[in-house]
Amino acid sequence: MRPAVRTITLLFLLATIFASDALSMDRTLLRWMRKKPVIDSIVIKGNSYLSESDIRRKMYSRPRTLLRMLKGDRRTRVQRENYGRDTLEIKYAYFINGFLGVRVDEKFEMLLRDSTEVRRATDVEEDEFVPPALIRVTISEGNQFMLGEKTITGNYKGWLGGYFGKIIRRLEEGKPVNPFALRQAVFDIKTVLANKGYPYARVAYAIDTIASAPVAPVEFRVESDSLVYFGDITVEGSEYYPEYVARRELKIITGEVYSREAILESQERLFESGYFSFPQLIQNEDQADRLRPDFLLKVRERKPMYIDVKTGAGQSEVRDLIWDFSTGFGKRNLFGSRRVDLAAGYSFSVGQDSRLITHLYRLRYTEPWFLGIRMPIALTGEFEPPIRSVLQEFDISRWSISASTSKRFGREIKSTAGLEYVKVEISGVPAEAADSLRQSEGISVRRKLYSTFRRDSRDNIFIPRRGSLTDLSADYYGGFLGGDNSFFKLEGSWSRYQILWPGWISATRIKGGWVDSFGDSDAVPEEERLYLGGANTVRGFVENSLGPLRDDGSASGAKMTVVFNQEFRWKTLQIFRPLPLLGDFFETLPLWQSVFFDMGNGFRTRSEIKLSNFAYSYGTGFQIVSPAGPIRIDYARRIATDRFDFDSRWHFTILYAF
Repeated sequence: MRPAVRTITLLFLLATIFASDALSMDRTLLRWMRKKPVIDSIVIKGNSYLSESDIRRKMYSRPRTLLRMLKGDRRTRVQRENYGRDTLEIKYAYFINGFLGVRVDEKFEMLLRDSTEVRRATDVEEDEFVPPALIRVTISEGNQFMLGEKTITGNYKGWLGGYFGKIIRRLEEGKPVNPFALRQAVFDIKTVLANKGYPYARVAYAIDTIASAPVAPVEFRVESDSLVYFGDITVEGSEYYPEYVARRELKIITGEVYSREAILESQERLFESGYFSFPQLIQNEDQADRLRPDFLLKVRERKPMYIDVKTGAGQSEVRDLIWDFSTGFGKRNLFGSRRVDLAAGYSFSVGQDSRLITHLYRLRYTEPWFLGIRMPIALTGEFEPPIRSVLQEFDISRWSISASTSKRFGREIKSTAGLEYVKVEISGVPAEAADSLRQSEGISVRRKLYSTFRRDSRDNIFIPRRGSLTDLSADYYGGFLGGDNSFFKLEGSWSRYQILWPGWISATRIKGGWVDSFGDSDAVPEEERLYLGGANTVRGFVENSLGPLRDDGSASGAKMTVVFNQEFRWKTLQIFRPLPLLGDFFETLPLWQSVFFDMGNGFRTRSEIKLSNFAYSYGTGFQIVSPAGPIRIDYARRIATDRFDFDSRWHFTILYAF
């Protein structure tokens, strides 16, 4: 069952139960409950199918313990949501296991301080002492029903039966009847009908619990109603941009068969376009033709001209922690809907070697619908003025021009492709040494073709609990494009996220790369080689320190890299109590913790890829979840091997390593 459907169902039942049962409480009990008494104990009777420990885990209420008191767990006190929510959670646990007639009775009783026995109080003195609570839960399980034969009847086009069959096949015969799964099947059938032109369809199910108990056949009744087509679309709110800017993002077309999915996708595309902050696509109710409904698109436009100022901490390839500052100016309605952006960015290293490490100026022109296709083309020029290299003792400058495009395939897949020309210059050394330094460092004119592929099914980009992320990239330098060097670079990574048990997340990543020269080139330029080590690859090592080494012990870059990471994440305990002025700020602070194991290294040849040549590390970390993502502090310890000595290192940065 989908979480949203379950939540809505529980809230509805909770409101119903609370509204009816609250009337039956006497005023003394209500006054006592309003004081939020501490829960001393919970007594459960009548259960057989579910154990007492299983039921306690399902309940919202929790008995007071020292650990929960330090944690500040509000569930250890009687709150408004306690009454009824416990009952709903227990009923839900039984419903999904086929107990359709389960009854749960929950009572809150006072434990008086002058007696060790539980008794119902008829009077409460008005003093500071609030008697603790005992929660008494009595369960009548009833009969358990197993799912029998599933049938679909009613009036609908025969070709829709295949879609319906796939949905009801998810319901396994012989398994306990789950009414929430049945409701989900009804919802899914109605979704199919709404996406195939039948938005007015009616779907219901009936369970026969009498004829062949405990096996319960289920009948789905479908009434598709009439086929519906899209009518006219009216756009409202266009002021800064031509009306076609909104219309071209619509997936609904006048005269085509109605599809709810097309309506939702249209709204997503309007928001993704960057021109609108609040698009709303609604059906016009003031019309007589229900089989050809008209639609009204209301848009709230974003300002065509803007100024951005951004700052924050981050991580670079050469520093554990950097501080970024950028500012930019943009116009979104150049020549109708074309965009132009002018930006400047600066990065400062933070720590012992604090300095300006990059400053960049960029001009970009974007054609959002190139040749009438939703595949934007961006033309970009960048310039980095001379600045001291972070790796060597010389000044380095760079300028580049590029053309790139991107395309989305559904909600999960995005690919990009582009062509780039880069020229790098060095200065700050004698003229006679410049040529040899340029050759030794691989500083040159470069022309490249590049492409990327990303499939992202994560449920959250900051703290993913489910799904996976696949990233692939391919770069081609020189060759038929010309330039001073010919080489290729391939990189890929795959990450998987899953919940091991409630509150614990397993995150796994495999990553690798390969770069090599071809043609007349003998070597890959040093700055284009592959580097490992640091907060986002193998922790416990200085940033970019792993792989083949120079004579002075510094990394010279690898041709091949292999990385494996395994991390377990959970929301750690909160032991803070409300403080003056700060209130419950610390109590609600979103603090997470993790333990991890990293392994990897860079190699010159495939023959070097052996377990004995890998670097290994392990450690733990804390993360504070901010609106910009987790702020992360990791402590890593190296595992001593024949190649690497024992050592440890702290890493401070933002976002998870993967």
